[in-house]
Amino acid sequence: MQFIILLLSIIALPQLQAQAISLQAGRMKSLKKGDKTVQWLRENVRFEQSGSQVFCDEAEYDPQTEDLLGRGNVRITNSDGATVTGRTLEYNNATHIAKVSGGVTLTDGSMTLTTPWIQYNTQTKVGWYGARGLIKDKQTTLTSTSGSYNPSIKTLFFKNKVVLTTPDYTVKTDTLQYRTDTKKAQFFALTQLDYLSKTLVFQRGYYLTEAETGQFNGQVALFDSGKVILCDTLHFEKKVQRGEAHGHVFILDTIDHYRVWGEHALYRGNQKAFSVWNHALAIQGNTQTPFRITADTLHYNTDSSNPTALKAIHHVAFSQDKASGTCHTLTSLRSDSTFYFHGNPVLWDSTSRLSGDSMEMLVKQQKIQSLKAFPNAFVVIQEDTLHFSQIQGDSMMQQFTPQQQLQSVQVFGKAQSIYFLRDADTLQSANLVSCNRMNIHFGKGKIETIAFYEKPIGVLYPLNQLPATEAKLPKFLFDIQNKPNTQTFIPQYNPSIPELPYPNADQLKRSNSWKKAKNKPQKAQKQP
Repeated sequence: MQFIILLLSIIALPQLQAQAISLQAGRMKSLKKGDKTVQWLRENVRFEQSGSQVFCDEAEYDPQTEDLLGRGNVRITNSDGATVTGRTLEYNNATHIAKVSGGVTLTDGSMTLTTPWIQYNTQTKVGWYGARGLIKDKQTTLTSTSGSYNPSIKTLFFKNKVVLTTPDYTVKTDTLQYRTDTKKAQFFALTQLDYLSKTLVFQRGYYLTEAETGQFNGQVALFDSGKVILCDTLHFEKKVQRGEAHGHVFILDTIDHYRVWGEHALYRGNQKAFSVWNHALAIQGNTQTPFRITADTLHYNTDSSNPTALKAIHHVAFSQDKASGTCHTLTSLRSDSTFYFHGNPVLWDSTSRLSGDSMEMLVKQQKIQSLKAFPNAFVVIQEDTLHFSQIQGDSMMQQFTPQQQLQSVQVFGKAQSIYFLRDADTLQSANLVSCNRMNIHFGKGKIETIAFYEKPIGVLYPLNQLPATEAKLPKFLFDIQNKPNTQTFIPQYNPSIPELPYPNADQLKRSNSWKKAKNKPQKAQKQP
């Protein structure tokens, strides 16, 4: 927007001070017009005012009213090299108002302004146009219905249908103000910024053209290559490709099928990475069985070459179909479709609780296939309201059915178990076993078969003879009240994707698809 400074030439052109006008022409005479006597001039009419040269084909000057009317090939030049041309010139030496009309062109170096008329106050030095202007400076253009410059506050002001076009972006708005001293552009109305592959919409804001930083407010929406970012306020630093979003942050990713909520977000464009915090929530995939996760902070990476897709930190809760869990830190890798859990991780399905110091979960097509827990692995399976089967060991490998129920468990190192035997659906006995390794298979969430390896030691109790002290292993815990439920993953607000105020055909088509993607079920996709 540096080119706008060249509009300063508007105030430098006719520096017509309140002084006597020395008129020159090839032919000059006095004419009687009613009760007035005017000076009539023809052939190379010219006069000079404070370094500005004014030319036209003919002119009339009224000494009483101090009105001058020039016609034909009006041209004004000044010592700085700026030139204004038009067909008529109106100037009043008493009111200090000068106006050039009729196909006006202002040129100053590489900059050209064309407009039907330009008006200028020689005392306040405020210049303006009000009938549509087009400014061109090399590869930059600006059009607006009206424009003005106030040198006392060093401010350019453009109003109504303002369009600024550069090789890098296009700005469309109703009102644009530019300070030539601070190099600050301010927007006061609904504005659309179109980059080569991005579109930014906001209600108001500012941009520092030299520092290349800006802040945008009021229903801010950034549309970027299959992604939509919404917030109340966006602070942007172009040089380092860094953006800070605050207030009602929402990210819609139609490529990786993510929807992300939070109160604050940090975007690092060079890394294609987001950090979202304060009530951060992400939902991925089909709305019938999506992957949901909430945490104090979510780090979300959109660069497919980066192995880490998602990282959640502190107070993490997650859910996938019938399985849900909690931990302190969760990391999702693209390279092997694996989730890594640390910090007291716990995973629940419909009837069981799995825990360990760390966990690794393999996901395929948004379904949990296997889970590894180590060390201090522990499984609790609820048989009824009073009895719980339990398995513990140094490490465990669990396999899940497509219905997300536990299918089998392999236990390695210091394996112990308490499991209950049934006659039909009735519990009959409890088997307590310790060994070095065991394999357990499940059916409908219940233990069907179990195999023990390396010196197993076991005791079988009839159910009514099971000692209370033997019914639970030392690390037993079944805190079902801490299991995440549907209320855990309800967004705090329902985002509204704004309409593009100045859409082209392609943008309008994409806008409609974004709105559908926000609410419609999406096809299940491979978990990154």
